[in-house]
Amino acid sequence: MNLNKKRKNAMKTSFFSKALFVAATLMIGTAACTQAQPYGRYDDRYDRRDRYEDRRYNNRGRFNPEFRQQQQNRRIEQGIRSGQLSRREVRDLKRLQSQTDRAIYAARSNGYTSPRERALISDLQDRIDRAITWERRDGQGYPNRW
Repeated sequence: MNLNKKRKNAMKTSFFSKALFVAATLMIGTAACTQAQPYGRYDDRYDRRDRYEDRRYNNRGRFNPEFRQQQQNRRIEQGIRSGQLSRREVRDLKRLQSQTDRAIYAARSNGYTSPRERALISDLQDRIDRAITWERRDGQGYPNRW
């Protein structure tokens, strides 16, 4: 009689442990599914940030070349402080930026910036970004010249 009770208790505990294991597995699986990130061609387009966006003010989709000019000025100043840029390189980069400033002023003079003007300004700023990157990495800076 005592042997039957032990078998029943053993069966109860094994059933209980199996049920607990299945429940824990389902909970972990459910948590993993809810944490999964969407993927695919169209899922990330709503989270994409515009390169003109000032992330401090959440101006999503607004054409803001002045903010990009500020970021470029910051990168130039970092290059000056670190000694990666020489005076001539800084002068050339500032000249490129003044050309872009004139293009921005001309585009905004009538109160509307057309898509063609935006593309032109974007191309000029892309050129400046590449020039800053190139000049900072070319190894011709002079740390004690400033």
